[in-house]
Amino acid sequence: MIKIKVLEELSPKMRKLIFMSFSLLCFIAVGVCLIVNTAIDRQITWAAYPLISIPFGWAIISLLLVKKYGTALLLCSLTLLSLPYLYFLSKITPVTDWFLPLGVPSAAAGIITCWILFFLFRYIKINIWYKAAFSIFWLGAVVAPVINYFADIYVGDAPFQWYRLLSVFVSIIAAAVVGMLGKR
Repeated sequence: MIKIKVLEELSPKMRKLIFMSFSLLCFIAVGVCLIVNTAIDRQITWAAYPLISIPFGWAIISLLLVKKYGTALLLCSLTLLSLPYLYFLSKITPVTDWFLPLGVPSAAAGIITCWILFFLFRYIKINIWYKAAFSIFWLGAVVAPVINYFADIYVGDAPFQWYRLLSVFVSIIAAAVVGMLGKR
């Protein structure tokens, strides 16, 4: 089960205190960024990044405090908010037009990976070493090449460069080694 043991053992009162403290710290962080940025630059420039990112992080991380379905809610929130977050981020970055060719495929690969690993670790009853081996294989030999492909196309490089095969090969070897350790 993917849960942080310490959070499972907290009382509802302590969860509420942590939630309120975390929310207050996020609010303070946004306020400090706004004040400093407008005091120095007389406009919002770099503070736009935390203005977008801190609420996104808050919406994701605060769900860990939900006792029963926190991880699943976190993944649902990540699934629903990733693309809007990347879209708004793409509007303030100096590099333009990366949302559709790079942001959407990368977010899709990341979201699919998060759900696959959630179901693997939550519901599949196999040796933890096999789960780790699959995770290494999936991340290194499947997801990384997919994201690299879209990144290469976006920056104008040739996709599927030979040196990328080295990282895929290393991932496959590492997954095999971890899987063999699980047989012991």
